Amino acid sequence: MRSTPAYLSPHSGSSRKASFYRTKRRDYILPFLAILLLLLGSFRLAGYADLSVADNVSKFQISFGFMALGYVLSWYFSKRLIWLMLLVAAVARIAMLPIESGDALDRKLWDSRLLAADRNPYQLSPNAEELAAFRSEGWEELLDRESPSRYLPGLLWTYGALDAFGDPKNWMKAFLVVVDLLLCLVFALRFGARRAVLYAWNPLAIYSVGGLGVDTSLYLLPLVGGYLIWDFWVDKKGGVSVIKASGGISSALGQMVCLAAFLIGIGVSMNLIALPMLLWLVWHVLRRSGLRAGLVMLVFGGGPLVLSLMWASLSLDLQLGQVMPPEFGSGERGLSLIPGMVSFAFPAALQHGVWFLLLLVLGTVWLTHNCETFERFASHYLVWMIALSTAVYPWSILILAMVGVGSGNYVFRVASLTIFAYFGAYRAFGDTGIWQMPWSVQALVWIPFLAAAVHMTLRSRAKRGFYVHSF
Repeated sequence: MRSTPAYLSPHSGSSRKASFYRTKRRDYILPFLAILLLLLGSFRLAGYADLSVADNVSKFQISFGFMALGYVLSWYFSKRLIWLMLLVAAVARIAMLPIESGDALDRKLWDSRLLAADRNPYQLSPNAEELAAFRSEGWEELLDRESPSRYLPGLLWTYGALDAFGDPKNWMKAFLVVVDLLLCLVFALRFGARRAVLYAWNPLAIYSVGGLGVDTSLYLLPLVGGYLIWDFWVDKKGGVSVIKASGGISSALGQMVCLAAFLIGIGVSMNLIALPMLLWLVWHVLRRSGLRAGLVMLVFGGGPLVLSLMWASLSLDLQLGQVMPPEFGSGERGLSLIPGMVSFAFPAALQHGVWFLLLLVLGTVWLTHNCETFERFASHYLVWMIALSTAVYPWSILILAMVGVGSGNYVFRVASLTIFAYFGAYRAFGDTGIWQMPWSVQALVWIPFLAAAVHMTLRSRAKRGFYVHSF
């Protein structure tokens, strides 16, 4: 005997109404609980941010626990609360401003001032006697005082431009917070609050930008802008072949593609890690739309990096090896996955980042040939970059947000939470004065990262296939 249809059942209406109200309550209760935990953790963490005091480390990590729990609850954020999401993101970052900025910020300001004063930061280290007149109080605490600058000229130009508005040390972190909030707004306008909150309320982004003054958002903003333009105008409309079908590089679509390349080129001029993503764009346009379109893309995308490096090479005698990404250097306080495993058999492996960089280049060539969408290429390239880096720092994870927010994969979410185990090493450092990264801490960071990466790969294969060779 057939059962009564749902629309004729006298109880179906009340059941749907109860489900509706449960969903509605969840949409508001969980976000506000997440707000409470996130802000409580932010203000508490700012009070225990001095990790040179060993007793602060455990309190720091407990505060992070509040932020992490609020962040996880925020994954159920309502799409209708965009401005509330941005307000909370701003308050959480402002709460971190009293924290003392990291060493890298002071060093970049120093190098940019030398460049503005017609001194060569790529030849003279802060210890050089020729720079005695530039030294001010606290210069002894500069990062790598014995070494010349290792930052790209495009990044130093950016800091130099800000120096024209007064001493940036007094307001640089506030400026970085504004740039970071603008990045949150871009994510929100494109993907809505539910996806934008993955970056806006991310504890690592809040602490790194608002607390330590890490300038990741300076290059992430143009990278994300270029990626979103490409994703909307090209990938969502059928792939690279649509450029030629729309009239070529001189069409309206072609102009948007050039804008995307230019924005990504600006990001690359401040961080070379993003260079393979620019090369992917140029190669696929060249392959699908012809030589003329490929050359135009190369000019727009490569212009900022090539011009800045040419100027620095001719005027400052800059060697390319000086500005290699720090992730492939020999930083003693960095984490490493594959190089760290190799170092068990070959202890000197971490001192030869160039070999792992070569492996990344080979993997990038393979991904470029097989990944036909920018999102798919960038997602897998960035995972491999992190896995092969010889010195991964907590803020190195933030570049995963470029595609992790829009795709919603768990790699960025998980890695940005587990990386806080890194700060546990400060406990032993405060007691002994010797920096050590126990393998138990490394396992806590890398095992969830690998699990999330495997999940991303399997989901990519199951939903729409990992490789797409035609549209």
